[in-house]
Order: sequence, then C-alpha cells, then structure tokens
Amino acid sequence: MIIPRILLAGVMLTLVASCDITDAGDTETTPTVAFSLDSRPGQPTIADGVVYLGSQAGVMHAVSMQTGQELWRFDTDGPIFHPPLVNGDLLLFGSWDGNLRAVNKASGELIWAFQAGQVDWDTRDIFINGIPAIVDGVAYFSSEDFNVYAVDIETGKEVWRHALPEEPQAREIPIVDRVAYIGTWDGHVYAIDIDSGELVWRSATDDQGRASLPDQVAFVTVVPIVTEEAVYFSDWAGNLFAVDRADGQQLWRFDPGAADSRHVGSRSFMALVGEVLYYSTLEDQHLYGVNRRTGHKVWGMQTEGIVYGPRSAGSNIALLFEFLPDASGEGGAMSMHAMYMTTRQVLWSANDPASGPTIVGDVVYYGASNGTVLGRDLHTGEEVFQLGE
Repeated sequence: MIIPRILLAGVMLTLVASCDITDAGDTETTPTVAFSLDSRPGQPTIADGVVYLGSQAGVMHAVSMQTGQELWRFDTDGPIFHPPLVNGDLLLFGSWDGNLRAVNKASGELIWAFQAGQVDWDTRDIFINGIPAIVDGVAYFSSEDFNVYAVDIETGKEVWRHALPEEPQAREIPIVDRVAYIGTWDGHVYAIDIDSGELVWRSATDDQGRASLPDQVAFVTVVPIVTEEAVYFSDWAGNLFAVDRADGQQLWRFDPGAADSRHVGSRSFMALVGEVLYYSTLEDQHLYGVNRRTGHKVWGMQTEGIVYGPRSAGSNIALLFEFLPDASGEGGAMSMHAMYMTTRQVLWSANDPASGPTIVGDVVYYGASNGTVLGRDLHTGEEVFQLGE
C-alpha cells in the first residue's frame, strides 16, 4: 500500500503532537471568520468555545469559535508551537524563549512566568519541549536545558528539578502511579518519582549492536507508552523496546534492520492498538506493527515518504504525518493521514497541515498552512470547522 502523495511545503517536521481537550463548544455549524495569522500557526487547544493558538511569531491568541473575534493576545520572545493547557482559570504554555507561562484564560493577564535554563553547564538551548502534565496542582515538564521541572501552578514556584545526563525532548510526559517517564539523547528512558523528583530507574536496555552503523544514533525522543506491565519506546536507530515497568529491565528489543541514518526511529509518538504497537522508521520509510508481549513483527509496510507517528486518535484510528522531500532536498510536502488500524487502511488525507492535531470528540483540529484553524471529522475528513480565511 502506498500512502497518497499530497503537497504542502515548508512545514517543520517535529510537531506531530496531539492532546485531548474537552468541551469544544458549539461546532455544529461551520463559521468562517476573518481571523488569520501572519506566521505559521502552532497546535491549537479548544476549550469553552475558545480557540487558544500560538504562532511562530511568539504570540498566544484567544479567539471565539462562534464569532471569530480575537478575545486577547499575549506576546512572548520565542515561537509557540505546542498546544497550551487549560487548567481551571489558567492557560499554561511554553515558548522557545525558555519560559513556561500561566495566564488568565479569560483575559490573557500574566499570572506568572517560570524561566528554565538555570544550569551549571553549556546547553544547546532552553526551549520548553511540550505540553505540561498536571497532577495535584503541580505542572511537570521538560526543557532542552537537560532538566525535568515540577512547578506549583498557583505560584509558579519550583518544587523540584531533576537534571538528566542528556537533552530530553518530551512533547508529553506520561505519569502513571506518580511516576513520570521521559527519554533523552543518551538512549534511555528515565522513570522519576513525581513527589520527590528522585530517579526510580534508568532503562537497562541492551546497547550491543543497537546503533551499529556509522550514522545511527540511539536518541530517545518519542513519548513512551506505559501499560501495567511495561514501558515501550523507540530510538532513532530504529529499535523498538519493551522494559519492565517496575525496574526498567529490558523485556525485548525489535530491530527492523534500519538504514544507516541519523533520523530513523520515531521522533514523537507511537500508537498502541489492542496488542499491537505501531511505530515508524523515518528515513527508512516504513511503518511496523509489533506484538507488545513478544516483540515479534506482525505487520509492516513501506511508505512513499518520511512518516511521523502514528498517534492514537480513538475509535481504532491513528493519525500520522508524511513528508515527501522535493528534488532539491531543501523542501518538500507534508500531508496528514487518518488510518483505521483494524484494517490498516487510510480513511482520508489532508494536504494543508502546519501544526500537530488536537482531538476533541470526533473532530481533528489543527493549524493550516494558510494561517487558519480547521476542524475535520475524524472518520470522514470532512471539514466541519474553519477559523479564518
């Protein structure tokens, strides 16, 4: 099966993310209003009839879904690509300027800002990596300054930080039974106690032959999948791992025999549907299905382009992005596909994504390449909402 080729140029490839935000307001009609952006949109959040949307220009916008009126905007000093998080009266969002901010969701008034990047060694940058996870009034998030942070959401004060040996890139941090799981560029997943900030374990994965070709690296930037028994993750060398959730000991490793490339394994998300783990090998251009208990391949296909994801979207549907480089190698086209994982068939495709998707009920919302926000029916791909023109 070949995923259909659909064109879209100039899209950053690292933003395949999704978050489930409740209460989309009344979206039975399809309002078309004048709001639009003058820079690339980030991933939207939908709550209480409002679209909250960051941009490459570093502005967070709040826009009425019904009227298209901009309710407020908040300027930062860096791009905002990840979706903000609504928590009570607060809207929390990270920026590439290294700040996690909390603003009043109704007015946009700044409540507090937490600055990452206070470390004792040179770092690559201080980007806030993704959407924070909130448990009992504390926000947990990572920065590319090598730290995982816990910050009180009422005061913006640091509760603890855990310094990792290498850079994390966690678009989300799964937290199960008060343990957070996050991968880093040193090729391991770390389990951290969220009450103390102390390390529970580092994955004891087998490194022999793991990145055996000259250009391969064992970076782990995918969001781990956590079940009762195991934690699953992939690395950039193309390997898929299962480790024991209790102690991080390796249960199995699936090696697809990937190409000699720096960017092979999944960079952002995987999907668990039933007993099968689905993940992509980017520049190796494959999708695989692997039995989560045995580590044995049950399905695979070669793709026409470079695939990011898939990410579960409910109803046995997963979303994935496909990038098709152009002849120059400096640009290309991005498309978004909805795949029904029971039959592994593509239900529909969209040729205009410029951000990751946000799933609300049966609607997929995303920032489009023309500066609008679109909503498509999860099952049919029919456009059911448009903000902007």
